[in-house]
Order: sequence, then structure tokens, then C-alpha cells
Amino acid sequence: MYRLIYTFIYFLILPLYFFRLLVKGLKNPDYLYRWNERIGFGKLKPAGEKKVLWIHAVSVGEVNASIPLIRRILKKYEEVEILVTTTTPTGSKILIDKLGSRIKHQYLPIDLPIFLNRFLKIWNPRALILLETEIWPNLVAICKKKEIFVSLVNARLSERSLKKYLRFKDVISESISDIDLIIAQYKTDQKRFRHLVPRKKINLCGNLKFDQEIPDQFLEISNSIKEGWSINKKMRPTLIGASTHEGEEEVLLDGFIKIKQELDNPLLILVPRHPERFNRVKQIIKSYNLSMSVRSIKEEVKSDTDVLLGDTMGELNFLYSLSDIAFVGGSLIDHGGQNLLEPAALSLPIISGPNLRNFEEIAKKLKNQGALEIVKGTKDIQEVFSKLISDKRELNKRKKASKLVYEENRGAVDRILNDLEKPLEVLLT
Repeated sequence: MYRLIYTFIYFLILPLYFFRLLVKGLKNPDYLYRWNERIGFGKLKPAGEKKVLWIHAVSVGEVNASIPLIRRILKKYEEVEILVTTTTPTGSKILIDKLGSRIKHQYLPIDLPIFLNRFLKIWNPRALILLETEIWPNLVAICKKKEIFVSLVNARLSERSLKKYLRFKDVISESISDIDLIIAQYKTDQKRFRHLVPRKKINLCGNLKFDQEIPDQFLEISNSIKEGWSINKKMRPTLIGASTHEGEEEVLLDGFIKIKQELDNPLLILVPRHPERFNRVKQIIKSYNLSMSVRSIKEEVKSDTDVLLGDTMGELNFLYSLSDIAFVGGSLIDHGGQNLLEPAALSLPIISGPNLRNFEEIAKKLKNQGALEIVKGTKDIQEVFSKLISDKRELNKRKKASKLVYEENRGAVDRILNDLEKPLEVLLT
């Protein structure tokens, strides 16, 4: 009954969904294409008699988290066709860049039966693996009806999301109950899921993002580039402001102006979270009268360059590797933070704003080891960066702490595959 009400309301507001795509398309034209996939059609089809395993990863964060898992699945189930869906163009681009023709990809259809049934008739997957928090009532219900095994892995549920779900508890609880296997990141996530479905068995895996691999040659290349940036044989102290949101760039730039007054030849790498904001951030940097190099047009970082604008997709880890200290965005505003594990994987001391509800367990681990420092604004950023650059012993101590947290928490892929092994063996072999 509750799902029927949900479906009816969703159908009524469907024009708003497409209007929202149009609005997003004004900033990012990629949103204007491939609408056929969002209503269940697509150019791609399954290949022959191969069984299909379907994986859904919403956008950039979930795609990056899923890569180690998908690679292991590809190796383990060589005769199975892997279909991966996303909902955003940025997630789509990163997925194709990293996995290419090894998988098939299209956008997830809108959560209405007419579109989902069309999609499922084409692909007929044997199992669906959902990443993190993707609980769509019609999707889960239709898969259950068609006897498609559904698992939710690397699952997380923040306190804020729980409160939102409790407002629609009847429909959400039914959907969670219909999921065959839930593997949550941490005990806090497990506890919140059980608040919605008390008798549901929920396993634990840790966080998939700890399992990303950093190739050795990757670090060799970045060290060579950093040496090329050096002035008078001295490496430039480099701060990266990563995954920044509206309002955070100004805080970082104000802090950088103060840093320039204290340190010789500092460099700021600025990487906005959303590609539709790249041009806007470029204008903000220009308004500060700072010398800028733009990554997308391969402008070199010269001795007088103040800011490198990272306006490309899929290069965040590379830009992290060129830095000494990382500020991770989405944390000075009411967003909940962005991924703290990418800089930790590269042994970077981390600075973040206080709003970290999306990564509370990871933040706690990093803070307890001394790898993460919380800042409230411009003055804090300037003081922490200048202090660490001036104190090599403390800088190295925090680098080791960051790497330690990363290394000690790996293994999520193994735990997920162990839990999935029996049902997938039956369904896919």
C-alpha cells in the first residue's frame, strides 16, 4: 500500500525530475544526454548466453569505492557479464575511464515499474549489488518479485539519513526487509539499520574505500613532478583543497593569502567537487589576483604560479600525491564531508571542517591517531598548514599516522566477497 502511494507521487512529479536534469544540463551538458537510459532503454544489450551480474554505484564516491570490488569480481567470475549502473555523468566517466570495455554501463532507470521492468526484461540479471545507501523501493520490490538476489554492500546510514528514513519508515523498512543481504560498514551503521528493521541480520565489512590501490609508479611520477616544481632546489610547500563546495574556495584562498605572507613559494591546488562549478571557481581565483595554472588545458606550474586549478575528472588521487597536506571539502558547510580515505592512502596529514557526519567512523579513527585536525575557518587553516610545514618532525608523524589508519582498516573487499560467495556461486555458475 505504502509503495503504491510512493509510486503514484513519483509519477506525478516525474516532469520535475526531467526539469531538474535540464537545469543541471545548463551547467553540465552531459546531463542533457542519454535520457533513454533513464527510462529503461539503452544502446547496449547482454552478450549471448552469459549470466549478468548487476552492480549499482550512484556517483563518483561510490564508483571509486566499487572499483576494487568490481576488479576482484571480474577475476573471480570470468564467464559472467558485469553491468554497472550509475546516476551521474561524472560517475559514468570515471567508471569508463577505469574499467573501459571490461564492463557494460548505462544509467539506472527511474524508480518507476514501467521503466524498471523494461530494463530488467532486456538485461535479466541474476543478482544485484547495491553500493552504500541506494535503497529504491520499486527497484528492490521488483527484483524480489523476479527472484533477483539483492545485496546492499559497504552500506552506511548517517544519523541524518536515519531521521529522514523514519519519516517514511513504512515504505523504507519494507524495502530494507526485502534486501537479501546487507553488509554495513561499521557498527554505528548496523545499529541505525536495525532501528528500521530490528530483526534483520546485518553483517559488517569496514569501508571499501580503504581497499583502493596506489601503484608504485604513480608515486614515482608525482615525486618527479614535485621536483620539477621546486625553486632554488627547495620543494614548494603544497596545500590541496579537495572536493570543495560553494563557499569553501574563498575560505581556502583567504587562508592561502596569509600562508604566502609566512612561507616561501607555497602552492595551492584547488579541486572543486562538481565539474559544473569549474568555471565559477576559475573566476573566484582570478578575483584574488593570484597567478593560476589550469590543469584541463595542461598549463605548466611555473615558479610564479600560486594556484593550480584541478578542473579535470578522475585525477584527484594524482593531485593528492603532489601535495604535502590535504584539506577535504564538504566539511565547512552543512554537507557532511567528502572522502577522507583518499589522502590517507597517500600518507597525507588531513585538515577538515567540523561537518563530517558522512564519514564519522573514519574521522574518529584518523583523529584518534593524530592524522586529522578539525578547523573552523581561514585562520585555522593557515595556522595548521604553516605549523606543519615548519615542523618536519610533526609533519612526518602525521603522515605515518594517516597511512597507519589506512593500512589497518583494509580488507573490506575480502569480507564482502566472503559473504557473497555462496549466493553468487549458486546464481552465477
